[in-house]
Amino acid sequence: MTSGSKRNSTRRRCGAGCVVGLTLFAAVLPAQDEATEREAAVLVEAALAAARDAASVDDLARAREQFLEVPRRFPQSQHPGLQLRSQALVEAAALGRRTGFERQAGGELLRVLEREAGSDWTPRAHFELGDLLLMQGDWQNAARHLRLAREGAPGGGGNVAGDALERMTLIHRLILRPLAGQERWLDSRSYLPARTGIERPRGVAAGAGGRLVVTETNRAALLDADGAPRSARDLRGAVRPSHASAGAPGVVTADGVTGIEEPGSITFGRVGGGDLDRIVAAHRDDFGNWTVLSRRSAEVLRYDPQGRPLETLRVAALSQPIDLAVGRDGAIHVLDAGARSTPPSVLRFAADGRFEEAFRVDWRRPVALDVDDFGNRYVLDAGTLQVLVYDPFATPLAALGPVLPGGQELRAPEDVAVDGQARVFVADSRLGQVLVLE
Repeated sequence: MTSGSKRNSTRRRCGAGCVVGLTLFAAVLPAQDEATEREAAVLVEAALAAARDAASVDDLARAREQFLEVPRRFPQSQHPGLQLRSQALVEAAALGRRTGFERQAGGELLRVLEREAGSDWTPRAHFELGDLLLMQGDWQNAARHLRLAREGAPGGGGNVAGDALERMTLIHRLILRPLAGQERWLDSRSYLPARTGIERPRGVAAGAGGRLVVTETNRAALLDADGAPRSARDLRGAVRPSHASAGAPGVVTADGVTGIEEPGSITFGRVGGGDLDRIVAAHRDDFGNWTVLSRRSAEVLRYDPQGRPLETLRVAALSQPIDLAVGRDGAIHVLDAGARSTPPSVLRFAADGRFEEAFRVDWRRPVALDVDDFGNRYVLDAGTLQVLVYDPFATPLAALGPVLPGGQELRAPEDVAVDGQARVFVADSRLGQVLVLE
């Protein structure tokens, strides 16, 4: 019998029952896919909620495990078309980077890029992997993944594209320019629009999403990523902007922090009772906890989101603490102006509060400090009208001022900030301007 005859014979033996069976099989598949999508979506939503509500690293680790339940329950071999698996792996990797599982996070991102079908989560996976490689020092491979993230982002826009461009700019400024024999900062310009109503800026802080907070003694203004005023308010007794990893920006006053866009303020209690005053710097982390520096106590203090004391970071007595900055890795950097017998210094604590190191330099009158994403320290020395830049090992990298690249000249600089592109902002009260170096 020929092969054609065999097929015809099979069709005759199958009859109407086979047709009905195939129809039922085809109907069951979409129903199974829909049930899988619904079940996976429930897991992802629960994990997202757990991550949003996290109040500690342990909470984030538990949220991460919830995300990882999706690829465990719905493996690629059995559910090849499930895009929620890619989302779960990318979200788990992002949490892994924050909770100390960087190697596992890299594997999860590679799994998305190498084994999963392309989806809206592919650019995010490229970005997370590129950013991870950049923080580990592999900037060449980081740049490749960041480029792919920017090129693959939907419509060429969105947060992924913008974040990837910011990281590529960081590579260009801090790595590629020096390799090409150029200075890291090539130009400077005025950045503060007159309509903010701030005439003598004394404080500046770079916030999330490219926002900038600028203060003078009785006023604060918030600028968007393009430098345009977003909001402003009169605020009596403003000391300087508070720093925050995320969330609404605020302003340090003598006894607490007041929001710019959100009403209300928070005060901090002294360990021995009463309210803490003479606050000079405050930073809020992703969990809402605060790291506060006060001249009253001359200590670095930590508080919960409600302002209740958690711990004191103890080292040899600080002489004249005047500013602090918290790095992307959670490390705490404190600027101490020193005393007659003690030179100025920058002290560094690990994210868990352990004292790590201090370096001392004979700055003339240090007044402000910030840290970039690589851990480089930026010290503003008002005595020499310079911003002095040091790498994480305290090696000098640059001295900016008194005449800045582009011809701008510092007169009375009072604060310094660095954004995600390593642009440097200097608040100069005598110029009545915030200058940006780029």
